Amino acid sequence: MNISSPRMLLPGRVAAKASPGTALILTVGAVVALAAAAPHAVASTADSWMQVDKASQTACLKAANLKEATAGPPVRYSDKLMIDARVVSGTWPQAHMKGAKATLLCLYHRRSKRVEVQELALPVPPAPPVMIRDVWWQAETIGGNAAVANSEVTLMLGSDGKAGGKSGCNGYGASYQLDGGNLRLMPPMIGTMMACSPALMAQEQAYRNLLERAVSAKVTADGRLEVISAGGQTILYAKK
Repeated sequence: MNISSPRMLLPGRVAAKASPGTALILTVGAVVALAAAAPHAVASTADSWMQVDKASQTACLKAANLKEATAGPPVRYSDKLMIDARVVSGTWPQAHMKGAKATLLCLYHRRSKRVEVQELALPVPPAPPVMIRDVWWQAETIGGNAAVANSEVTLMLGSDGKAGGKSGCNGYGASYQLDGGNLRLMPPMIGTMMACSPALMAQEQAYRNLLERAVSAKVTADGRLEVISAGGQTILYAKK
């Protein structure tokens, strides 16, 4: 484990909390420097170790200065270094941090009771990609116009090469090809022949005309599906 050079503190004082976003780089030399500042002491009984653990936990929580803070178990180094290390988790108390979570590493010297905390820069796993296929999408806008309220205009691009859904009044289906961002529905598009209100029928006609002439499809930054027709008009879907 790499350890950064901690600031040497007077006994009984607590290091200032690291600013949010500061990456932690620890060097072994820093721990040795912290340990060299005080003579060795050994906790020889179980009760003594309990007292040491209680003191280090209290000191680390105070130094971290986080809301709803919890301290993990100590990682205890030998009596040559006299260092206990703990991970402290909680919430930044500053208003501008808007309740962001924090994870800090705390180093506690068992003899001198000196303590220092630094923020752990933990890797953030990438978000999984949004899948286009095998997802039900609900149309929000059709050619720039909002979908009729409470109408069901949906699309699924299945892994079997079949596209289908409802177009506001009737069901529809067709074969399709999706190559990267290029989308093409293969004619003819089939569907049921029910009659609905004039508004729904007009929307259905507009929707099918655009979908039949689709040339591309992509997932937007906010997780919506945008289908673009040959004329440049779009159908924008949200996950159903």
